[in-house]
Amino acid sequence: MLMQKRFVLSFTSNCSQHGFSLIEVLVALFVLSIGLLGLAGLQTLGLKFNTQSYQRTQAVLNAYDIVDRIRANAGGIAVGVYDDIGIDTPASAPPANCAVVSCPNANMAAYDISQWKTSLTELLTQGKGAVCRGVLTADFTGCAVGPAGNTSFQVGVQWLENDIPMRLAVEAQL
Repeated sequence: MLMQKRFVLSFTSNCSQHGFSLIEVLVALFVLSIGLLGLAGLQTLGLKFNTQSYQRTQAVLNAYDIVDRIRANAGGIAVGVYDDIGIDTPASAPPANCAVVSCPNANMAAYDISQWKTSLTELLTQGKGAVCRGVLTADFTGCAVGPAGNTSFQVGVQWLENDIPMRLAVEAQL
């Protein structure tokens, strides 16, 4: 007997597909890129809030710094050097470096104010400060209530945060 061989063409494959198609790869890259953009946005927001927190902390630390300097200079309080320092009052250069040499009370107060105002401008965006024996005005330009019998000082610190003027007021009893 003669055997014949038959060949049948089949359009169906018995083997399964291996690998990814180009569409699947593009969709995966798109989803990954959206996730990475979200992470970048979170990082930017975190950096912004960290900067704001740093400036607020520096404002508080500087406010308490001048309060401590005022408390340490009882003679300067008695002479009235700290009574009314407006936010736009320029810091005059002290006659001597009172951190190194002994100074009279008025010179020590001028040194303290100069160091404090310099620190504000260096650490805060457009940082300014005011000190008042009594109550500061709302815009920190001076005293609303004068020093007559007041034993409290009010310290104000102002800076810019996202182009918005921020103000901090601290009151200290001496």
